[in-house]
Amino acid sequence: MSARAIFGILFIGVRNYSLVGTPSRDLVVTLNPLKLDDTLSLAAEVMWRLEVPAVPVVDERGLYAGCISIFSLLRRRAPASTKVRSLVDRVPPLETLSDPVAVARAFVKTGYPRLPVVESGKPVGVVSARRLIQAMGLKPRVPAELLMYKLEPLSPDDPVERARKLAGDVGLRLVPVAQQGKLVGVVRVYDLARYVYVTPIQRGTRGEVSGDVEYYLSRPLRDLVVDTQKVVESGSVPTLLDLAEGCVVLGERGEVLGVISPYLLLRCLLPAVEEAAVPLRVEGVEELDFISQRLIYAKSLEIAKSVAERARLLEMSVVLKSRKKGSTARYEAYASIKLDVGVHAAKAEAWNPVEAAMEAADAAYKRFTKAKEKAREKRLSIERLRRKLLP
Repeated sequence: MSARAIFGILFIGVRNYSLVGTPSRDLVVTLNPLKLDDTLSLAAEVMWRLEVPAVPVVDERGLYAGCISIFSLLRRRAPASTKVRSLVDRVPPLETLSDPVAVARAFVKTGYPRLPVVESGKPVGVVSARRLIQAMGLKPRVPAELLMYKLEPLSPDDPVERARKLAGDVGLRLVPVAQQGKLVGVVRVYDLARYVYVTPIQRGTRGEVSGDVEYYLSRPLRDLVVDTQKVVESGSVPTLLDLAEGCVVLGERGEVLGVISPYLLLRCLLPAVEEAAVPLRVEGVEELDFISQRLIYAKSLEIAKSVAERARLLEMSVVLKSRKKGSTARYEAYASIKLDVGVHAAKAEAWNPVEAAMEAADAAYKRFTKAKEKAREKRLSIERLRRKLLP
């Protein structure tokens, strides 16, 4: 079965979804676009006020010219008076919103936190990962630890620069801050951008010493920390709102393990399947919920791509089977890595189908890696022996 065919199967449960009513009312955040000669300080203010990570930009004729994202602002560290035109990204706009899965694919393909929507060449608003996840009606059935982005929290005494780099490079909506191993709050990406790009302008208009960007980046992070509104334990199943709004994931002892971010979640659930030229077969997931399906496929694809880079992969397969035990089901997963010189397979069982599939895939990959290392050692031993025997 081809990757494209598997891709279609894994969207069971949402692929027949269609929006009801006016698309702008369901998915689009309507806003006025920026102009090419607007400043980065104005862009940061708009993003903070509307809580949008990207804003469309128009040219002199009012036509769509591109987008500017909050992550571009944070990565660039440009002066607040810099013109928007210097950071505009030419992101392909959306013209139809009837299929949320197609919109989700566009998010992953472009790698942009929000996508502009245009009508007759003019932008009317943006689609966010947050609203998209809500529109898809995802029903989480797996623990938060399988959905989170793992990271180490920052300290209140860390400079703002560390939060800027982490949020900008990764694409985080929330940066957790902890002290003595316990969560004390978060830094929102909108507050971060506004602090760096708007505060100098405000202080200057009040006749105060405004300072440059580097000054604000060197300040302690504690000034930007706000209370955490959404927290979920790693072993608990997050709600749809947790996925859409984002939350901090804590361990059993209250330590910060990572965050769930709507944009990063879409990237996790929707890898660019059509572009992944690897022979991968996934079976037995048709009855699972959408998130479980995507997590299993994402893990399988990650391993298949790694194997294909190191050997000639003929096929990687992950087959899931359920065995009923009373009112519940226990899952068996079989993972197989078929090469031109052998097969590496493994089996795992668990009450959770995602855990079973991931354990089996990881075990098969470990056997593949061990075999590769053993073959390498054998080649090195033969070479050492050859050098000893040859004059």
